[in-house]
Amino acid sequence: MPVPSPNPRVRAADVRRLRDLLRIAVAGRGRPGDLLPGEDELMVRHGVPRAAVRAALGLLREEGLLRPGPTAHRIVARPHYPGRAAVTGTGTRLPRWLERTGIAAPDVLADWLGVPVGAPCLRTECVSATAGGGAVLETHYVTTTAAARLLAVPGTGPFDRQLCEAGLRPASAGTRSGPVPADPDSAALLGVAAGTPLLGAERTLTGDDGRVLAVSVLRADPAGSVPAARDGAAAAQPDSSARTASSESASAGVLSGR
Repeated sequence: MPVPSPNPRVRAADVRRLRDLLRIAVAGRGRPGDLLPGEDELMVRHGVPRAAVRAALGLLREEGLLRPGPTAHRIVARPHYPGRAAVTGTGTRLPRWLERTGIAAPDVLADWLGVPVGAPCLRTECVSATAGGGAVLETHYVTTTAAARLLAVPGTGPFDRQLCEAGLRPASAGTRSGPVPADPDSAALLGVAAGTPLLGAERTLTGDDGRVLAVSVLRADPAGSVPAARDGAAAAQPDSSARTASSESASAGVLSGR
């Protein structure tokens, strides 16, 4: 029986969040031929309405990563990460903060953060300036302990600066990056046309004790320096072995088998 939507109004932030987490799951553990969970299960795991699930899956279909099936979406390709680059805001202009809210970590995010499934974490989202005069949409997830210190910082500056002001300077950062097409909502936030090739990056910040402080999903238009994204599945690798420099692999629990 279908699960009732917990929120009848679709929020663009929910669609972006689910799209990003499912993309990470496919990149980390998904293999061509594997199935994602069905719509009902994704609604429960991520606490979003069915319309948000369908919108997020649709964005991944447009990237050539998924194909709809009779019961669930099948993975047909994996995201391609040909290199690494830094795309966070430079601090030359104050970021425009879009959201700062607490969420319960679903399996993919819990695995990435190194916390139990359902553990509370802080989600922040902002649009910042890049060094080249472009813009970057930054989504950050912060573990509970680090979030308590971060929220005590009164500043409104860039996320990385706030971490340092909170005494949370990372000991290491692992990043993977590659070209991704701008979905209509992200394009509007960044001031570019839908379909514009963006530089997508996923980053893990780790403290001195080896524990993850925060993980980030970044979508940047760094003033035209992004390589042209290819259409459809050609923009992905059918069996890419790309991995992050640290523990950004997604939880195997997001996949429901063949």
